[in-house]
Amino acid sequence: MSVGDSSTTPAPENSSDVQLTETITNDQFGFSFMYAPPFEPQDDTSFSGEGGADSANTTAVFDTDGAQIGGQYRDAFVVNVYPLQTEITPDKLPDAKAELENSVIPQLEASTQDMKISEITETTVAGKPAFTADATFTEEGKGISSTLYFVFDGSTEYQILTQAADENWDKLQPTFAAMLNSMQITGTSASPSAGA
Repeated sequence: MSVGDSSTTPAPENSSDVQLTETITNDQFGFSFMYAPPFEPQDDTSFSGEGGADSANTTAVFDTDGAQIGGQYRDAFVVNVYPLQTEITPDKLPDAKAELENSVIPQLEASTQDMKISEITETTVAGKPAFTADATFTEEGKGISSTLYFVFDGSTEYQILTQAADENWDKLQPTFAAMLNSMQITGTSASPSAGA
């Protein structure tokens, strides 16, 4: 993973005042996205278990001016990477949706006492087929809202989470939209060659 300066990306229409100035690139898992301070990469991804299983990789940026619960930042843009047992081709998207609805979403809802997740809908992220759902829950008395994106690229799922305390949710929407629109997925790197 590399973190570095990048040229400023023009803001998308729905985030007209947001200028993203930094890029995180993860070559191993084939993705990158842009962000800007006060969002910063953090090692504390203690809530990376949102996907219901351990991810192969978690990359996150947290709003260092944002909400904290128990000393941990909660306003965040998080990418979890999950290797899948099968390649998700267009004809397998209905099966992937059913798996999300029948397994992943119930696991997520069971992971937090009052978590409520909306119905999932189809979308695209970085030109890849995806599903999205909104979630709400309470942590230590503080309301938290999030949007989950389940993005499929071959036999890899990228689960993207935008999350913020309720009091920050609306004001962070343009920033989250700009970050999501900056997302690039090039695919996971091939397994090491025999000659390596």
